[in-house]
Amino acid sequence: MFKIIAIVCLVGYNGHLLECTRMTETDKRIFHTQEACIEEAGYKYNQIAEILKRSENTYTLKVQCELEVDTI
Repeated sequence: MFKIIAIVCLVGYNGHLLECTRMTETDKRIFHTQEACIEEAGYKYNQIAEILKRSENTYTLKVQCELEVDTI
């Protein structure tokens, strides 16, 4: 099973990454196939990118699917 993660990095004036944050969805959605996860990750990318556009800072954004590891 797969989950969506996003990595957002703040870019400084000289082009260096200042700080990166790894985020997972708060609703803890799990997808049974990678294809379903990738489709939803595209929607999530657009949603986060729209929010970041409103900021005065510059960011990099990567949204991807990751294999969920069972914790028993």
